[in-house]
Amino acid sequence: MTELPKGAVWVRLPRFIGDGIMISQSLEPLRQTGVPLVAWGPAKVVELYRGSNAFDGVQADEPAGRSLGVLARTLRRARAAAVISFARSLRPLLAGLVAGVPLRLGWKEGGGWLLATHHHPWWQTNLHHMDRYDGLLRKAYPHLPTDVPPSCFRPRPEAEAVVAELLRSRQLDSGFVVLALGGNEWNKRMESGPWIDLIHRLEADGLPAILMGHGPDDQQLGEELQAETNGTVNLVGALSLAETSALLGLARGMVGNDSALVHLAGAVGCPLVAVFGPTRTEWSAPRGPAVRIIQRKDLPCLPCAVHGCAVPGHPCMREVPVDQIWQALQEVLRPAPSLHGGSHA
Repeated sequence: MTELPKGAVWVRLPRFIGDGIMISQSLEPLRQTGVPLVAWGPAKVVELYRGSNAFDGVQADEPAGRSLGVLARTLRRARAAAVISFARSLRPLLAGLVAGVPLRLGWKEGGGWLLATHHHPWWQTNLHHMDRYDGLLRKAYPHLPTDVPPSCFRPRPEAEAVVAELLRSRQLDSGFVVLALGGNEWNKRMESGPWIDLIHRLEADGLPAILMGHGPDDQQLGEELQAETNGTVNLVGALSLAETSALLGLARGMVGNDSALVHLAGAVGCPLVAVFGPTRTEWSAPRGPAVRIIQRKDLPCLPCAVHGCAVPGHPCMREVPVDQIWQALQEVLRPAPSLHGGSHA
């Protein structure tokens, strides 16, 4: 295992991968100062960052649990210079206090103001999540440069090598579009009809479609779409997050539901069309010049930000305007890659 840098800023990430990606992007001003950063949190989240250009080290939670003593000893051994609890949890702050970490950044609510040396309100600000993260960061580092765009995320080289071999084996070096089928709630997912329509349009333009996702629902939908279309590549559940990011970095574009993968696509610079239903896009939509957000504007129930749906037919995701998605995709698609080893611009 690679030794963790001493005197680093330990960044506590939440269990939601999309939030972790937005947090990583928000750290760019601090990253550019050269301070070492350690991604700290659930194993499935921090594994994405192992060997990447986003963090100098990763620390997954101990398999045996996350007792306060374990957390404090971990920080003390690493001589952590700071703890930033972006995860809206008090335990990392308390562990930092016990370990004697001099800088502890956290959210004001829930008693965080008692444990943090610098705190910032979460619920009292009606801002995009990345702006909230930036606001917390600048409480302790007020002189960081402003208007710093995030650098393009690059996974570890081993993940890029796996994807390069996969694409060679499937003869997909002439360009492809990723369709991300998943979402962490049923009411954030499009059904099969719009996907089939999009795949047929891609086929007519000579663009292979690669299906991505995770879990049994995505597996079932991926198999259905593959059976209904010609030449569709089903990679649902086949790649790790790091490998998925490498694949997205080579794609000509992606269409996806509101999910972790749309944030990952935005982080690697993949041209993106993200389809949103109940979520407040002003809080959590991915950002970037080649990002287009599709959300129904004619429904008075939106944004509801609820986990279910009381509206018959669930129109925000079951009546998605495919023509609008297709037009947005045409706007962002980048040129096909060079067949002589060149990379995307």
